[in-house]
Amino acid sequence: MKFFLLAIAAVQILHCSGVLSTKNALRASVGKLNEITEINNLCAVNGRRGKIVYRTGKLWYNVDLVFSVKETVCSKNSGLEFDDSSCHFRSRKNAAKGICKSSVEYFAGKIVDVDVECRGLRTIDSRSLESNENSIEMRARRMPLRQVYKRVKQVKRIVG
Repeated sequence: MKFFLLAIAAVQILHCSGVLSTKNALRASVGKLNEITEINNLCAVNGRRGKIVYRTGKLWYNVDLVFSVKETVCSKNSGLEFDDSSCHFRSRKNAAKGICKSSVEYFAGKIVDVDVECRGLRTIDSRSLESNENSIEMRARRMPLRQVYKRVKQVKRIVG
């Protein structure tokens, strides 16, 4: 029990010190998404739905995110970042949209792996180099979100 509470305290300390940043995790997730989508323009975040930070090892942490994206007017070849002020969203009728979840793995405060899965966007399947209508799933050592939500609820009951 003491170890569990110490682990929670460590996560909070690291999170507050800026070592774990959900903003950086979101940026890395959208960057990875823009690498694997078939569309020619960048996608940008147009809504966040949730985030969970949890420890997976001694110096290992995961940040799980759920967010929505929409295609912008900026080309992937423009050299601009997806959050550049000139990259406005495309018109409602023409824009590609998706609901995404990602898991960003940190080791010692640095991002080491990003897994992204989106519904509604066409992506390139790196194994077969064919289109996948719904999503590409890049799986790593992570818990399903359902288990993570259960764990968070347990922690909330214990802590507060």
